[in-house]
Amino acid sequence: MQALFEKYLIEELINFHNHSFTIIDKHERILHFSRRAEEIFDLEQKDVIGRPITEVFHKDKLIMLKSLRENRTIEKKMHLATPNVYVNIKSVPLIIDGKVEGAIVSEVDVTEEVKQKEEIKKLQGQVQTLSTNVKQLNNDESFRGIIYKSSEIESVKAQIQRAASTQANILITGETGVGKELFARAIHNLGNKEKEFIPINCGAIPGHLFESELFGYEKGAFTGANRQGNKGKVELAQGGTLFLDEIGEMPIDMQVKFLRVLQEKQYFKLGGTKEMNADFRLVSATNKKISDLLNGDDFRSDLLYRINVVNIHIPPLRKRPDDVESLFFYYLYSISEKYGIEMRYAGQGLLQQLKTYHWPGNVRELINVVERLVIFSSDTKLNGEIFTQYLEEVGEDSAALYPQLPQEDIQLRDFVDQTEADYLKHTLEKYDNNIEQASKVLGISRPTLYAKIKKYEL
Repeated sequence: MQALFEKYLIEELINFHNHSFTIIDKHERILHFSRRAEEIFDLEQKDVIGRPITEVFHKDKLIMLKSLRENRTIEKKMHLATPNVYVNIKSVPLIIDGKVEGAIVSEVDVTEEVKQKEEIKKLQGQVQTLSTNVKQLNNDESFRGIIYKSSEIESVKAQIQRAASTQANILITGETGVGKELFARAIHNLGNKEKEFIPINCGAIPGHLFESELFGYEKGAFTGANRQGNKGKVELAQGGTLFLDEIGEMPIDMQVKFLRVLQEKQYFKLGGTKEMNADFRLVSATNKKISDLLNGDDFRSDLLYRINVVNIHIPPLRKRPDDVESLFFYYLYSISEKYGIEMRYAGQGLLQQLKTYHWPGNVRELINVVERLVIFSSDTKLNGEIFTQYLEEVGEDSAALYPQLPQEDIQLRDFVDQTEADYLKHTLEKYDNNIEQASKVLGISRPTLYAKIKKYEL
């Protein structure tokens, strides 16, 4: 009766606290396995009691074996016991009459604590990113609004600073959405900030109105004209900067007239007889390739040579992955503030998807995605499913951003190697085998990337 009482007492004591307990004897067989241990390791007592512990768990992960064999107490903090559970471990040898007769290990579930620390670390990283962006804005007035971290934009910035010190005509090239007007404004701010910056989108003005929009008109120049006449963009930009966005869309007949303005520095208002002087800094922009403009029939080569004295190319977002995270957090903060919504944090899964996506719409598309995430996320964490839905809307396969499971059974090491090789190949192709850019995206050094390329024969 006493033995039975002691057995039940031990069982209750083992399960009294919400801790995991495992006890082995000197022969390394499992004597006790608590209910919490069953939950953590997804095992049942009846399947483990009496078995050698090395048949249940891999010996390399059993610190209690060291306690038993080496007669010492061992502690380990925040150990990953299973793929989803972190524990604090303490293992103690059981000594009777000076001899080690077994060992007991206790595991305290600290998964929530680990998750909280990870979330705090993420938030600290996000705050640091935002802080860096704010400092960048405050310390560089000329480049206000240009958020970057990459060496590519640092190089563009250096080109702009050099070109802005001259009066040379500048052509900014880059895909739609990269923010060409922001860079044009930076040129203006560095050169003659005290004067006017006058933008005009050549693709947004009907052909029959283009001349009056650009050069202005005298009173009575045409039916419906303003009785006092109107100043054109060239006159408004006097002494300042004229920014012609999407200049490749300028009507062909206007190209001849504008070329004369650049050559002669003079022009006539529509309906006017008095020649006007033109004095402005010209910055143009196009999303077309220069070679396409030269080889096509819609743009005069002599005008192109005149406006393209200095060419500044803004690389697309997919070519500068370092900027994705900085831009994302900057607009996450500003859009959250705009709508009066508390800023939510982004999980690593969402951030990885954002970095992997190729952003055909560049920064403009990223801003739209951030706005959608801010509006429709309802928890303290941004809802990654919203971005997945967006990818489906635009015809992207979100599953392609994750490793695919093998069709046949293979060893874990082989699957990991194959997944790594596939992702390396995908990243290298995406960045045209640019080792520096690919290594940044992958988060590894260039020597490490070279070693992996050699290993997988990529």
